[in-house]
Amino acid sequence: MEQPRFISGEMINLGEIQQIGYLAPIVSQSVLQQSEGQVEVLPEPGNSEPGTSSEGAVLEGGTILQGDCGFCGGMRLGICSDGCLIPCPDMHWEKFQFFSGVAGFTSPANRGGHASFGFTEGFNWGTGFAPGRKFSGQVGYRAIQSSFSGTDFTDVDRKQSFVTAGIFRRADWGWQGGVVADYMHDDWYYNLDVIQIRGELSWKYPDGREIGFWFARASDSSTSTSMIGKSNPVGQVESWDLTNLYAFYFRTQLEAGGESRVFGGFTGDQDGLIGAEIRLPVNGRWALDAGFSYLIPEESSMTTGHVEEGWNVGIGLVFFPGCNTLQTIDYNRPLFNVADNGTMFLTPR
Repeated sequence: MEQPRFISGEMINLGEIQQIGYLAPIVSQSVLQQSEGQVEVLPEPGNSEPGTSSEGAVLEGGTILQGDCGFCGGMRLGICSDGCLIPCPDMHWEKFQFFSGVAGFTSPANRGGHASFGFTEGFNWGTGFAPGRKFSGQVGYRAIQSSFSGTDFTDVDRKQSFVTAGIFRRADWGWQGGVVADYMHDDWYYNLDVIQIRGELSWKYPDGREIGFWFARASDSSTSTSMIGKSNPVGQVESWDLTNLYAFYFRTQLEAGGESRVFGGFTGDQDGLIGAEIRLPVNGRWALDAGFSYLIPEESSMTTGHVEEGWNVGIGLVFFPGCNTLQTIDYNRPLFNVADNGTMFLTPR
């Protein structure tokens, strides 16, 4: 029986993988920490042996990447080559996710009129803080352009920006969770800036299933002059806030790195809340993302229910650059999706 190989030494940057002679195809390996400070690499069946000895190399992040990184090799910007006089900053592309797609949504901000439909694009980035860390951080940005032909009460198109930043902890088994701050700028017939705190906590089982709870709590409200009307718009000062959301969820890991989540709960205004999300791998670099959220108004359809209703439906593609793929075990992969109109429901105050 082949003896397990040990990799010992100091922590190195992932970009230095090219210096230790791995030539086999890229695979992710499980890592067990030994009491003597060594790391045992558990080879997977059918993998080629490394081209040379890897003495003195321990890869950052708890994942051994075996092979020529190819696309990400060196992790540089590509503006210069070895030996040039221009500084070449390292770009850890494996920490990024880039996404783009379409979205349809409505809320009380649509005043019971037509829903908004448009396009979305952005990125999500996750990283660890230090060797031996328990927590990771993430920052993401999303842009949405919608209502290109106006709506019932305005001829202005809609432009939104979302920023999500916070900390989280991923686990193989046990407690998993985190907390982030969400910011939204909404430029339409008004001009709003709102913030909320969003968090989740779950218990994860060894088979990848999770049962947990997530919430979103609004911060300060935003006051703006709303210009209502098309030919002769009338200014009206209004205050807007975000709806507080509370939901229980079940998340499961799918084959080849995919995952799905369903949730149900309530709002701070005694409305109902349901939704679902799914990520399906297309290949090693691309995945299909889809999901919806539906805020079920307390008000009857005979009164103002159609005005208070809120929903969001989105579908798009996610690209994973660098050495990471959907199959890579990466505890620094962002836990939270970047905020959108399915996690930030505007309501008048």
